[in-house]
Amino acid sequence: MAAFVDGWTLSWSVLLGLGYLADLTPWPRLRVLRSPGATRSMLVLSIALVLGFTLGGGDSRSSAVMAAWAIVFSSVNWLYHYFTSIE
Repeated sequence: MAAFVDGWTLSWSVLLGLGYLADLTPWPRLRVLRSPGATRSMLVLSIALVLGFTLGGGDSRSSAVMAAWAIVFSSVNWLYHYFTSIE
């Protein structure tokens, strides 16, 4: 279970990171990975997994790691969009 959670968080971290670095790459269309829709998808899927871990197996450590990770990345995305809209 821990390997799945680690893979999940690493994969989403890489995808979201590519979205934030899209302007520095030759592929500016990667910006879509930092869009609110992509973040919303990540958050909804993470919530579903946390709910499944909690109700299905009672794996509270995996649930806590995934929930904390989703909260942090959602907050980072919100702050990014907030501060870029001010400019």
